Amino acid sequence: MYFVKRSFSGRYLSGFWLGMTVVLLHVVFAVGFLRMQIGEFKNSPGAFCPYYKWIMADTFWSLIFSLMIPFMAALGNSQMTYDDANSGFIMHVLQKKGKIGYVLGSLTSVYAVTFIETVLVLAADVMVVFLLLPNVLPDQVLNSGEGYSRLFTYHVEWMYSKPFKLILFYIILSGCAAGLFGMLTAVCGLYFSNRFTVMFSGFIIGLIFFVLANQQIVNLSSFLLVLPVMSQMYLPSLGCLAAFYLVCVALLFVFHIVGVRKHASI
Repeated sequence: MYFVKRSFSGRYLSGFWLGMTVVLLHVVFAVGFLRMQIGEFKNSPGAFCPYYKWIMADTFWSLIFSLMIPFMAALGNSQMTYDDANSGFIMHVLQKKGKIGYVLGSLTSVYAVTFIETVLVLAADVMVVFLLLPNVLPDQVLNSGEGYSRLFTYHVEWMYSKPFKLILFYIILSGCAAGLFGMLTAVCGLYFSNRFTVMFSGFIIGLIFFVLANQQIVNLSSFLLVLPVMSQMYLPSLGCLAAFYLVCVALLFVFHIVGVRKHASI
């Protein structure tokens, strides 16, 4: 609870407000513009299907939001370890919590809070989209031009049978990616003394994976490219993605332990 309480300090909510700003821009410039066309295209209900128009299903805006996720994570409570390490406050916390207690408490709270904030931001977008657009269910014939397939969308069969379940799946997937980038920023905060380096570390690493996967230079998955409902790359299996994800989480815990021990010995 100690780390969770610190997470809701005003300075650690910037990532949440950045996400809400992106959602607001999506609602105004994408959904709002589409709503003004309802009267003109009232005989084409498939064009206003909200399941295809929420932010992670919109080709352009899903890319924007995916690229913002590392920044959202970096501007959240992942800043705590950087602040602790560079102010010397980490020594006080270590005396109270111990090394393992600090590692588990800080990384767990960073992951949980970043995950929840991302889920809330996306849930807000979904709610507004469904309030502004008619609740037209996806139709495999009317919406055939959308081009969804199992090569680019996980559980694509849910789109026409359980569309809300598909939305929930991608919201959770985005939350998991945000949690991982939050942990990455927290770990970097123990190794770098420059705040901008820490803030941009997740974005730079995510962008490297993004470019390599998108250009198919190497057979590499990008956590940013699998987040849109319509991915821009051939999707790896969920099993491979989960295994890669768990390896990354384990490595971040190891590096975090090493970083904490380094500061404890100074």
